Amino acid sequence: MPDILEQIVSARRADYRQKGATFGVAVPDHRKRPLVPFLREPGTILEIKRASPSRGDIAPDLDPVTLAGHYREAGTKNISILTEERFFKGSLNDFLAVSDRIYDVALLRKDFILYEDEIDVSWRAGADAVLLIARILETETLLRLAQRCRSFSMTPLIEVRESADLDKLSAAAAGGPVIAGVNSRDLATFQIDPLVPAIMRRKLPGTSVFESGATTPGACQFARRLGFEGLLIGEAAARSPENAGRLVSAFSSARPDWAGQFWREMGQRLQAAREKGRPLVKVCGLTNTDDALLAAKNGADLLGFIFAESPRKTDGATVRAIGAKISAEGYSLPGKLPLLVGVVTETESAAAREAFSLVCEGVLDAIQYHGENPGRDLPRIDRAGGDYGIGKYSVVRLGSEADLSRIDTLLENGEPRVLVDARVEGIAGGTGKTIPRNLVRKVRDHGGLWLAGGIGPANIRRYLEEFSPELVDVSSSLESAPGKKDRTLIASFFREIAS
Repeated sequence: MPDILEQIVSARRADYRQKGATFGVAVPDHRKRPLVPFLREPGTILEIKRASPSRGDIAPDLDPVTLAGHYREAGTKNISILTEERFFKGSLNDFLAVSDRIYDVALLRKDFILYEDEIDVSWRAGADAVLLIARILETETLLRLAQRCRSFSMTPLIEVRESADLDKLSAAAAGGPVIAGVNSRDLATFQIDPLVPAIMRRKLPGTSVFESGATTPGACQFARRLGFEGLLIGEAAARSPENAGRLVSAFSSARPDWAGQFWREMGQRLQAAREKGRPLVKVCGLTNTDDALLAAKNGADLLGFIFAESPRKTDGATVRAIGAKISAEGYSLPGKLPLLVGVVTETESAAAREAFSLVCEGVLDAIQYHGENPGRDLPRIDRAGGDYGIGKYSVVRLGSEADLSRIDTLLENGEPRVLVDARVEGIAGGTGKTIPRNLVRKVRDHGGLWLAGGIGPANIRRYLEEFSPELVDVSSSLESAPGKKDRTLIASFFREIAS
């Protein structure tokens, strides 16, 4: 527990020793409000939050009762109230104010709970659920706290983020009902990664909550598409309560779909690659079965097919044949079957529509959008998938720092990763040009780096050592001619990655 989390826990232990389990607040001896089932149906949990260590003051002068009323009008059935004093400027007084007035919405006490008598205080204060952070609790302590919650019929919301937390969660779930929460924010550094919940979703028992980082309707929909039944929304709701209804509606209107399934699968593959100390590799611009099988047998994780005007353009019949051959040869591949990705630059052409149909048929696994108008085209791709959705990610072509804002916009709107490529005017991709290194460094600071543009056997080691990309996308550097891969170059490239 380094850094910020360690500081919070240390300060809280000191305050507990000095002030006791109520932290100096006059909490009633007996509970006044009826118990309201927490997260009885899929929905949002809107948070009363004054400040945070990463963002400073958010709404320091908020009136908790007024804000809770706004949240209820926005349609949420669950409200989280931060009661940690030093770093988040919350208080049990905020909780008591709301619990005295709001009887038809479930209330979650969100704090860094460490001791069993804090559960009793939470019950008396009117909590229907209590957050328990697995990372700061020993297993036996977590089990006692969870059982104490259940003894009052309160719901323990057990937050996990690391693999070690999952064993604690399983032990707690074996003792009775729990709800699992995955925090996309690392409480040690307060950095956000929306793929952490995607990686963990399959490992969670029963109902689960996506915590932190959702600030736009698109990000809220992403959480639901992953299969989470709950979404905890903090800063975005507290800072702009007038927008809370849009966030509630966005989550409620979405459903688990193939788009979420794609990102859950990508999360699993990224984690496995990370454990091996290598990036995922996408070999793009494939036009024939021999080259695709060669790339797969050398260890490609994704195979890319161009459905746009290009010397490397392909068609549905070719991709179907490749998919069938890859599946038949699966026993000889070094790992999982590679994911098949269709690359489009717009959404209206016959080629693009064919790519969307191939995803809906299950031939392709996802779409890579390599166009210039994501605000218009990404919703069109979603609609092309109907009720089932289409897994997709976007490319941003970088030529200057001005292009970096496009990455921020995509991430804020629910795209968990963005592939970056070199900008060459008039050419969408496959140019062999590299991105200026100063721009690559800046992109890396946004989170997981997905990198294309001039990467090949001669420079991949340098990119790995300097930038540690999560995913690299290669095409023209592995060719003997446009659309024809070179066996020697492919073998050399994968040797460099493995070395």
